[in-house]
Amino acid sequence: MMFGGRYHRRLPAQRVLVINGHPDPGPERYCAALCTAYAEGAQASGYKTQRLDIGAVAVPGAESGRPSWQRNEVAEIVERIWQADRLFIAFPMWLGGSPPALQLILEEFARWQNREAEQSGEPVAAKVAHIVATASFPSLFYRAPGTPAGAWTASLAGLRITEAILIGSMESISLEDRKRRLSDVRQLGATRVGCVPGKAALRCSKHSFV
Repeated sequence: MMFGGRYHRRLPAQRVLVINGHPDPGPERYCAALCTAYAEGAQASGYKTQRLDIGAVAVPGAESGRPSWQRNEVAEIVERIWQADRLFIAFPMWLGGSPPALQLILEEFARWQNREAEQSGEPVAAKVAHIVATASFPSLFYRAPGTPAGAWTASLAGLRITEAILIGSMESISLEDRKRRLSDVRQLGATRVGCVPGKAALRCSKHSFV
């Protein structure tokens, strides 16, 4: 099938990378539970899923904000993001945005996209992503007058965010509300995405989804 003179393949969006952006990868964290719920929904719909816990990876420069991107570990993470047809990212709100390690990785991913576009002479589509953030303050705090709704996603570079959910007042919401949110995220994981550019969809490496 051709769109705008370029070939595209209509492929099932089989590959989902589930990213736990919490600095603490412990399974007792709610972000970990959100990631598990999303993966369950995706797998129930026939997706192949992989999981990445940012807190379990030593990210160069995450504390100082001056990354050393020559490290192989970061290049491998970026390659895994590149391969996925869709991302799910859960993270706790960190000074109004994403935690430093997650932010630095996505910034490097955006730079990789730019280099790929320069080398190929063609634009590279932003990666489709579903985002869930948790926060101690009520969600209305992040939608104050004069602040665009969803402005808290601005630190997530290189992504085309098609669903963004903010769960506020985490310390006070009930167990029933937590379970309901997990059910919503499980259903979100089961949704489909559309046409994926063939070049991006066919890129492969040792991190292939199996």
